[in-house]
Formats: sequence, structure tokens, C-alpha cells
Amino acid sequence: MRIPTLLYLSLLLLLTMLGQAGAQFPRQCATVESLRSGMCCPDYFPVFGPGTDRCGVSTGRGRCVQVTVDSRPHGPQYIHDGRDDREQWPIRFFNQTCRCNGNFSGYNCGSCRPGWTGPTCSQQINIVRRNLLDLSAEERNRFVTVHPDIVIATRRREEIFGPDGNTPQFENISIYNYFVWSHYYSVRKTFLGVGQQSFGGVDFSHEGPAFVTWHRYHLLQLERDMQNMLQDPTFGLPYWNFATGQNTCDICSDDLMGARSNFDVSLISQNSIFSQWRVLCENVEDYETLGTICNS
Repeated sequence: MRIPTLLYLSLLLLLTMLGQAGAQFPRQCATVESLRSGMCCPDYFPVFGPGTDRCGVSTGRGRCVQVTVDSRPHGPQYIHDGRDDREQWPIRFFNQTCRCNGNFSGYNCGSCRPGWTGPTCSQQINIVRRNLLDLSAEERNRFVTVHPDIVIATRRREEIFGPDGNTPQFENISIYNYFVWSHYYSVRKTFLGVGQQSFGGVDFSHEGPAFVTWHRYHLLQLERDMQNMLQDPTFGLPYWNFATGQNTCDICSDDLMGARSNFDVSLISQNSIFSQWRVLCENVEDYETLGTICNS
């Protein structure tokens, strides 16, 4: 039995092609011009003006190429061919993206593949993942501090330009929120139209051969995004040995994941940075009914 082509989204959701950067779409491509042209090949260092160094082509970092997708038919599990933006990702939005050479990576080939650093991405580095409880106060602060450097689409492709036809429907989010959102996007139901029940017969992240590698890659991309944010290629995601806490949560403190509020046991302490975060995707049933995509 052939696995639905859409299941391969699990491997490709965070990177639209081998060597691209983490985010649903780079901010530079969240424009009317890019969406209408289907080209997402941002410049790296355009000395001679916009469009003169797409994907770092002038220094051999990469080039703008036509996206090649899996054209094999879906299996019998998925019967709604052509109804979902995630099919043959990402050609509903972009059909040209950057393909990076060697150890170069990123949406414009401006960064390095994981494990490599330096001006030419030729210096190999080792990432050490430490116990979360062993981090210093400064290291803990770096781990929980985030910035809204990523954009996500909040409408399906047919509505991406907004009611006026000229306002791309994207929203800024944090790295952590994107980490959660990308998982939501990969498993969300297929919207079939107003008044119709959305199709949830296939889970595009958990019910196929990509399951194991997808989740590992998901964490690797979170680590990569945080390295970029911190401008520290040696940063490694810490791990939590949950067995050490026995019957208590030993990372539930205000300098880590948040202590319990003294005023409401269902909330975390107001002294925790996470108490100020808003929930990005809380109305999943509405999204499935209205066809919106986690639009807050």
C-alpha cells in the first residue's frame, strides 16, 4: 500500500528544500510580489541592488532553482487530492527556492549546515547538550528568552492576500511558538469548505514512515533556530532528566519553566517569563470549521 504523498510533509515541513532555513516562510518572502511570482530566493549580499545575489550565487553559496516535488499519487488513505495546501509542499506558495552548495544552508544560503561554522562554513563544531538543571543563571535566561523573528501564514493559499487582495496574511511569532505551530500545521485536518466537516483521516506526522525522523528533526531545527537567535553556533538544547524530580517537577521554577501561581493553582507564577506569553493556537475547532490557520 502506497503511503500518501502528503506524509512526506513530515520530513519537509520545516525546510521547503534541503538546505533551507527554519520557519514556514522567510520574512523576505512574505510579500505580495514574492507570493505572486512564486519565487522565494532572497538575496545574500546584493551589492549591485535587489535581486543581484539571490541565494548567494555571486560567491558560490547557492542558486535559485525550480522546486521538485514528489508527483506520485496519494494512497487510498487520502482521497482529497488537490484540496490541501500541504500537498506537494511548498508549490502552492512557492515554486522556486534556494538550493545551497556544500555546507551552506539557510533560506538565502547565508548560514551553515548544523555542525559547521565559519565564513565559508568549513569549521566543524561539536554541540554538547547538558542537563537543564546544570545550566548557570545566564544560560537559563538565554534558554527561555525569545524574539519574534519568524512569520507564519494565517490563511490558506486562496485567502493569503487578505480581503483587499494586497495584504499578505502572516503573523510574527516567537521561536518557541513556531516550534509548537509547525507541529500543529503538519497534523491539522484538511479543510474541505464552509459547512463541511474537515477531513482528519490521515495524520501527516504520526502515521507514516517519517514519524521517527520527523520528531528528531523537529528538535534539531528548534536548536538551530535558537543558535541563530543567540548568534552562538555551539548552543545545544539542554535535556531534562525527569526521573530526578520523583514526585515533583524540579524544573517548575520561575527561572526555568515556571512555578505554580500562589493565587491560582491552574496558572504559573507571574514571576515567570512564560506567564506573559499569549496562546497562539487555542481555537483549533474554529480553524477547522472556518478554514483559518491558527490566526489568533
